[in-house]
Amino acid sequence: MTTEDQIAALSATVAKLERRSRFSVGIAVSFALLAIAGPLMAKPDVGASAGFTSIAADSVLTLRELMIVDSMGTPRVRIAAPLPDPIMLGKRFNRGGVVSGILIYDAEGNERGGYVTGDESRGAALTLDEIMRAAVHIGVEDRGEAHVSVDNGLGGYGLLGINGRDGAYIRLHSAGKMTAVLPDTVAPGAQR
Repeated sequence: MTTEDQIAALSATVAKLERRSRFSVGIAVSFALLAIAGPLMAKPDVGASAGFTSIAADSVLTLRELMIVDSMGTPRVRIAAPLPDPIMLGKRFNRGGVVSGILIYDAEGNERGGYVTGDESRGAALTLDEIMRAAVHIGVEDRGEAHVSVDNGLGGYGLLGINGRDGAYIRLHSAGKMTAVLPDTVAPGAQR
């Protein structure tokens, strides 16, 4: 397979993953909004019998955190500012910076992705995670950098990005070895 074929295949995979990411985030946001809006929009007679009171249409609901749990009480969606550090396999890990936004979790409570903004970095990221790592990462910094990466966790990854210093770059690794680099030289600011 030529480098051009690899790049075309990676581009098709990235486009497919971007569509899935947007769909997943849309579903998570929709569920969160339904969880908030459902009780607020209940009819007064139904809401009163369920313990809800009537709320004026122009009211504002201000929260630091909203957590959606499943029937077992396991968090499945969390919207917060700031978000807690991730839990993987029952252990809490350091995220490496303060973030706010939306996280999704699997049935065991492992963080499996989200849409977040960083307090210090001022960047934003959309991720789909396997356990213990981001498999798909779409990120932007506050000025001049954007990237998409896919990673199989076995030494193979693809990275497509652009930044203000070095321009556009593509990196393809397979089994831990560089298989393609565009441009042909590795730009210092574009290292993975």
